[in-house]
Amino acid sequence: MNFDQYIQYRALSLKAAVDGETLNSEAGDRMLEKTIKNSPDIKTVCTPIHIELFNRLEDTISPLNISKRAFIQMAIIEALDRADAIVAEVDVFENAPPPDAEMLERNYLPEQAA
Repeated sequence: MNFDQYIQYRALSLKAAVDGETLNSEAGDRMLEKTIKNSPDIKTVCTPIHIELFNRLEDTISPLNISKRAFIQMAIIEALDRADAIVAEVDVFENAPPPDAEMLERNYLPEQAA
């Protein structure tokens, strides 16, 4: 590890501590598992994936000591943010009559905070 890598490691470690994160999320996963059973605010996303993709996931997260749940949740958030930006940039309704509000709410718009 060179000097820059070491400083980056220490800075990210401090940032995680300041943000209330731990570098090992196993304890957080165990706590989440306890609350999942009775919480209407938690949903499970489950899908079969090819063994090669699963092995790649394991090979990536294991040495980084990241749980599958934490990694997949961050990946979903990142993918959704990118998709939202692309959809906004493309302006999917540019040449079409405005859709009715019910269709938008049902198919395209994220839930609005009440």
